[in-house]
Amino acid sequence: MKKKWIIYAFLLACLLQPACTKQVKAPIRNVPPVLVVQGLVTTAPGPYTINLSYSGPYTNSLQATQQDSMYFIADAKVVIKDDQGDSTTCTYTSLGNYTSDNPQFIGTIGRTYTLFVYLSNGQEYMSKPETIQPVPPIDSLSIGYDSAGLTGILPPPLIVTVNTHDPGGSQNYYRWTAMGYIPRKSWGDVCLAPFPPCGDPYSCTCFAECEQLFTDNQVNIFSNQFSSGREIIQPIYYSPVYWFGDHYVEIDQYSLTLESYQFWEQYLAQTDRTGSILDPLPSPVIGNIYNARDSTEPALGIFSASDVYQEKVILVPFFLQQYELESVAGQNILQGDCQMTYPNALPDGMAPPAWDSAQVINIR
Repeated sequence: MKKKWIIYAFLLACLLQPACTKQVKAPIRNVPPVLVVQGLVTTAPGPYTINLSYSGPYTNSLQATQQDSMYFIADAKVVIKDDQGDSTTCTYTSLGNYTSDNPQFIGTIGRTYTLFVYLSNGQEYMSKPETIQPVPPIDSLSIGYDSAGLTGILPPPLIVTVNTHDPGGSQNYYRWTAMGYIPRKSWGDVCLAPFPPCGDPYSCTCFAECEQLFTDNQVNIFSNQFSSGREIIQPIYYSPVYWFGDHYVEIDQYSLTLESYQFWEQYLAQTDRTGSILDPLPSPVIGNIYNARDSTEPALGIFSASDVYQEKVILVPFFLQQYELESVAGQNILQGDCQMTYPNALPDGMAPPAWDSAQVINIR
C-alpha cells in the first residue's frame, strides 16, 4: 500500500511541475513574394479589369487586410492581345487594378486572348492563351425563400436558382457571379421641423431606408461531365432579407475553358477545408500565368476569357409579414442616416440605374 502511495505522489508532483512540459516554438516559413494576377475578358463591352499584387507574409486574416495595400502593384505595363493582332493597353486606377483603354476591344467567341504583364523590375509575365467558348442563355430564374433557416444564412435570404440547358456534344464548363441591391432600414436622421425626432426604429421614416449594394463572393462553377445535353439547375445567389422592398439582382453566366475550371476547382478545394485529417494538403493555387523568360516560374491567379449571358431582375416579395420580418430586422437596424450607415448604399427611393428594363418577378 505504501509503495502505491509513493507512485501516486510522484505522478502528482510531475503534473504540477512546469519542467514536465516543454514549450516548442515552431519556425515560421518565410516565402518570397509571388506575383498574383486576376483578370477577365468577356463578350460584354469593357472596360475589363486586371488586378496585380504580390503575395504577402500574412499569419492571420487581420494582418492580410491591414497590409494588402503594401502589396498592390501600381507601376506595371499591362497589355491584352488577341490572335487577330488586336490589343489594348490597361491603365492603373487604384488598389492594383488596371482597366482596358480601348472601348473597341471586345471579346469575341472563337478568338484567343493572352495577357502580358511587364513589371518595373524588368520581369515579364504572360498568360497561356484562352479561347472564348460560347455559353447558352439563361432559360429562367427560380426564386425561393429560406424562412426555416436551412441554408444557415442570416437573415433568411431569397434564393435565386438558375435554369439553363447544356447544348451537349462537347465538354462544357460554367461559372456564375451575382450581385444586387437589397433594401435596408436604419433609425434614420432628424426629420425637418416641425417633426420631432423619431424614437421607434420600426416607424422612423426620415432618411431611414435605402438600397445597399450586396455582392456574393462565393465561387459557383459547374462541369457538364455527367449532364451533357441536359438541364442545369444551380442555386447561385442568396439575397438577404433585412427589410421590406424590392431586390435588384444581376446574374452573369460565363463559359470557362478547362484550365480556368480546374483553377477554380482547386481554389474551392483549398478554401473549403474543414480542419479534418481528410482535408487536402494546402498548396499554392497555380493558374495560367508564368514568367515569359522561364516558363517553370509560375505566378498565382488566373486570366480568363469568357462568353457571358447576363440577366437582370427585380424581385418583389409580397409575402413578407410585419411580425415575421421585425423579429429579424430588430437585430439589424442601426443608428443614423441609412445611406451613410450602410456602405455602398443608394439614397431612399433611388433605384439602381441599370435596371430600367429588367424583368419584374413577383414573389407571393
